Amino acid sequence: MMRCVSVFLACLVAASVSSTASAFVFKAGGTGEWRVPAAAAASGNASAYNAWAQRNRFRVGDAIAFTYPPGNDSVLLVDKRSYDACDTNAPIDTFADGSTVFTFTRSGPFYFISGNKDNCNRGEKLIVVVMAERAAIGNGTEPGTGLAPSPNGPFSSFSPPPPIGIDISPTAAYPPNAAAPKMAGVAGAAAFAIGALFCALV
Repeated sequence: MMRCVSVFLACLVAASVSSTASAFVFKAGGTGEWRVPAAAAASGNASAYNAWAQRNRFRVGDAIAFTYPPGNDSVLLVDKRSYDACDTNAPIDTFADGSTVFTFTRSGPFYFISGNKDNCNRGEKLIVVVMAERAAIGNGTEPGTGLAPSPNGPFSSFSPPPPIGIDISPTAAYPPNAAAPKMAGVAGAAAFAIGALFCALV
């Protein structure tokens, strides 16, 4: 009987882990380097970061990593008006540690600009639109709710910085909309069913 309970618990843990773990840490701009984009500096094109963001799918629970020289630059989380005007005077939150990892805790747009107004005017700015959670919708989380408090300020979500580009999901090797996350949930359910069948036979 004890063996049956152990197998049941192991299957239950496998099912819950496989169906919930699916977050990913994106590197800002694809490299993680937060600076004036070379293409923007040469052409005046301020959309280099946004072109990268539009090629990716960000979900609640994902994070974005920025690396930059502390003391020479920073990352500001701002509203749309401040983003459009490169207004660095009233950010929602400021990050200046040189290695920032920001976790998205809600769906909707997030506006990031350089703390250096000149850099922002030269294209060091980014809009990330976050889609709904990766887990099943209807889990009680309201899309568009506010940001959670953090040690960095009242409106940001803080994550201790993992190594840049680290995948914190066993399924992120697949594109975000691939069938792999669904298959992981199916695999967990199958493991649960096999464990229950094993217990019934023993």
